[in-house]
Amino acid sequence: MKNCCLLLLYLFMLVFFSCQDETETIALNTQNSFAKTSPISSLISRVSQYETTADNVLDGTSNCSIKLPAHVTIDGQYVYVVSEADFQTVQDVKNQSTTDDDKVHFAFPITMVYPNYYEHIVATEAEFETIMAGYGDDSPYHDISCIDFNYPVSINIYNTNNQIASSIAIQNDNQLYNFVNNLTTDEIVGFVFPITLTNSNSETINITNNSQLESAIENVIDDCDSTSSGTLVLSDVLTSGSWYVSYFYGDGYDETNYYNGYNFNFNSGGFCTAIKYSVTTNGDWDLHDESGYQRLDLHYDGSALDEMEEGWKVLEYTETFIRLKHESGGGTDNHYLNFTKN
Repeated sequence: MKNCCLLLLYLFMLVFFSCQDETETIALNTQNSFAKTSPISSLISRVSQYETTADNVLDGTSNCSIKLPAHVTIDGQYVYVVSEADFQTVQDVKNQSTTDDDKVHFAFPITMVYPNYYEHIVATEAEFETIMAGYGDDSPYHDISCIDFNYPVSINIYNTNNQIASSIAIQNDNQLYNFVNNLTTDEIVGFVFPITLTNSNSETINITNNSQLESAIENVIDDCDSTSSGTLVLSDVLTSGSWYVSYFYGDGYDETNYYNGYNFNFNSGGFCTAIKYSVTTNGDWDLHDESGYQRLDLHYDGSALDEMEEGWKVLEYTETFIRLKHESGGGTDNHYLNFTKN
C-alpha cells in the first residue's frame, strides 16, 4: 500500500521534468500516464502482440501461432496453408464429417511464434504435443486484431526509484508490445499525444488522451472475430461453474490481492455466494441491458466485498473469463473487474 501511495504522489508531483539533455523537457501528464498493472496496459498489449488467435483452426490455442506456410493433413487430406485465407479450407475439411477426430497433423519442423514475437522451431510432433499440453486452458486475453497503432509513436518514461526521465520512439508492434510487458514496477509512462490508430475499415482514429485510447480499443472488441463472445449467453456462462477474481483495479492501483482465496458462484435464481476459508458471504446478482451494452449488478452482504457492489459494464467474455468495467468520474476513476473460471 505504501508503494502505491508513493506512486500516486509522484504522479501528481511530476507534471514536468527534465531529461539528461538540458535543452529537452519531457511532459508527463498525470491523467495520461500508466503503469504495467494499469488496465490500459493489457489493451495496448493485445493490440500490439503477435496475432495468435486467427490460426486456432490449426493449433487450437491462442497462446501461440504457427508461422506460415505450413504443410498439414486433416482426416487424411493434405492442405498447404500459405496464408490466413487457407484457414477456411482447413475448417471445411473438418466440417466434412462428424465421425473423425479432425486433428491437424503438421509436417515437421514447424515454427511457433509467441505473443512477444519470439520464434521457436519445433522438430517433432511429440515435442509439439508436449508444448500444447503444458498450456492448459486457452489464453483469455486474445489479440485484438481489428485496430492498429500507426507508427512511430513516442513514449515518455519516468523511473520513480532513481528519478530519471527519458523518452523512447516506438517503430512497430513488436517494440510496443515488449516495451509495455517489460515495464518495471518503478516505471510510469505515457504516450506523447496525439497519436492515431486505424480500424478494420481503414478509418483513421485520432487519439489525444488515455481515455480516448481505451474507448477506441474497447469499442472494436466485438468486431474482432477472435475476441467476440459469439453465441455465448452471459447468464449461462456465469452459472456454469465457480470463479475467482483474476484482476481488480480501483482507486488508482491494482487491488487483486485483496480477493485472493475467494471463490464466487452464481445461480440461475439470481443469488450468489463468495466463499473464503469456509466462510460464505451471500449476495445477489442481476444482468440486464443498458444502452448498447449488458450490465451486471452485484451485491454482497456485509462490507468485505463492498467495492464489488457496482453496476458493471460487460466488456467481453468467453466460456472461461469475464471482463467488467465500472465507469465513474468522467473516466478518471474507473474500476475494473475480471473473473476467471476455476
